[in-house]
Amino acid sequence: MGRTNATRCIEVTQEARVKLTRAFRCTAKTVQESLKYRMNSDKARKIRYAAVKEYGGKPMLYVPECETLFTTELDGKEYMRQMFDNGAVLLWHKGTPDVTVRFRDKEEAFKCESLPRFTEIQLYAESL
Repeated sequence: MGRTNATRCIEVTQEARVKLTRAFRCTAKTVQESLKYRMNSDKARKIRYAAVKEYGGKPMLYVPECETLFTTELDGKEYMRQMFDNGAVLLWHKGTPDVTVRFRDKEEAFKCESLPRFTEIQLYAESL
C-alpha cells in the first residue's frame, strides 16, 4: 500500500499565507504546496512549523466518511466495523492491532498501532 497524496494539510487564513510568503521570501505557490505537504524541503518544514506556532495554523487530516458500527460477532469477538460506499468493509478487532479489509472476494490483514496508520488503512479501503 503506497502513501496517498494530500491526506493532511495545515489550514491558515489568507492573511497568514501572505505573512508566510513575506517571512520566507518565497512565492504564494511555495507556501500553498508546503501547507499541503506536497513539498518537504527544509523551507517547507519551516513554513509548516511557523504556520502552526506563529500564525494560528491548524493541522488537518483527511479521514474518509463511512458508516461505523461497534459489534460483537458470533465468535464473541468485538469489532469496530466501517462500511465504505465502494462496498469495502474494514474490521478492527477490539484490543488488538489486527485490522482486516474485505472487498469483494478478497481479504487483507494489516497491523495498526497508530492513528496515522489507521487513516492510511481507511484511505486504502476507500480507494478499492
